[in-house]
Amino acid sequence: MTLEEAFALREREIISLIGGGGKTTLMFALGRELATRRKGLLLTTTTKIRNPEPSDEFALFLSARVEKVTEWIGENLDRNRYLLIAQDKLDNGKLQGIPPNWTFGLFSIPGVSCMIIEADGAAGRPLKAPREGEPVVPPDTTLLIPMVGIDALGKPLQEDYVFRSRIASEILGQPEGTVITEGMIATLVVASLQNMPENARIVPFLNKVDLPDGMNKGRTLARILVEAVSPRIEKVVLGHARGPNAVAEIVTS
Repeated sequence: MTLEEAFALREREIISLIGGGGKTTLMFALGRELATRRKGLLLTTTTKIRNPEPSDEFALFLSARVEKVTEWIGENLDRNRYLLIAQDKLDNGKLQGIPPNWTFGLFSIPGVSCMIIEADGAAGRPLKAPREGEPVVPPDTTLLIPMVGIDALGKPLQEDYVFRSRIASEILGQPEGTVITEGMIATLVVASLQNMPENARIVPFLNKVDLPDGMNKGRTLARILVEAVSPRIEKVVLGHARGPNAVAEIVTS
């Protein structure tokens, strides 16, 4: 099954990725896959992402002026499989993302069919707790994909495995160092969904299920998410974003 099929992507989408590690990998996996069947693809971030290695697959443009970005997209949309845009390259090598209020205008450019946005940061950790103002999800998002690395299960609630572990401890009412359970992960996923766009579909992606016993752990967590956590979550995709076949299974309510 393709990512397009698993997420039931519509003809036009603004997709925002939030949560734990693997978002950049999944963003580019979606871009590569969709580019084989669609045109008009934009990739970007509202936070920061690592600067990818140059590739023939996409073209990168940096500008802090939305007018210049808009002009460049219009000139290059048909010349490349997909486009990556950001405001600037930072001293640490990462790319500074665009303001979320740019999204609607860029999505309205003739020929643009899909935007895929990394709308959160987790410093590579498999799990994240949101602080105030996070995640940075554009209000016109149509599909929201919260991500969790299944390798967080069974690990201690500390910064090595949970980005902003102190905040996670406060949300969960559990001391740092507590062993992470499926229920704790579900609670953090729900915490990340506060104030999300009302009309956005929510489909979590449980990453790294190719790890030992990952599928069984993923199925258990997915059932908690679809059965007891939020009525807006009707299905969960299990997979491994780095694999050639990113989708392993879908769990539905």
